Amino acid sequence: MSIAKAIIVGNLGGDPETRYTPGGAMNVRFSVASSRRFRDSSGQDQERTTWFRVTAWGRLAETIDGLVQRGYVSKGRQVYVEGRIELQEWTGNDGQARASIEVNATEFQLVGNRPDGQGDSGGAGGYRQQSGDSQQSGDSQQGGSYGSNRRDSFNDSDSPATDIDDVPF
Repeated sequence: MSIAKAIIVGNLGGDPETRYTPGGAMNVRFSVASSRRFRDSSGQDQERTTWFRVTAWGRLAETIDGLVQRGYVSKGRQVYVEGRIELQEWTGNDGQARASIEVNATEFQLVGNRPDGQGDSGGAGGYRQQSGDSQQSGDSQQGGSYGSNRRDSFNDSDSPATDIDDVPF
């Protein structure tokens, strides 16, 4: 078995959108822009931005939706996303086959300060979809460890599940 994994640090391109499948499974979709600055061979400063389409499912989606509702996640916010790379194929309106590469989020973290210039009180937190869970089953776990002025990562063995109402910001 092989898995293509992506780690993205960038800024949200828009407010995340919460949707539901016909079967009632929640998902949150958002785009992340990751920019790279470099100097080209002629000495000119350049910047390249890569856009990623990301979808979170289950409890991870619920957590992100809760953060959106509370105003902590919105366009411009810097985030860290880990996930599986998946090929999405479809037929366009013109009848042509189309494909795009998307990221199915398994971990989400808030990093940096909020784009409105306000710092976060309590630091950033991480949220992870429990490994082995079906992306659409809703059987994922959220959790986080928090601290001031550092980016914290969640590890299932480090802390128990944390209710979104316990997020310290």
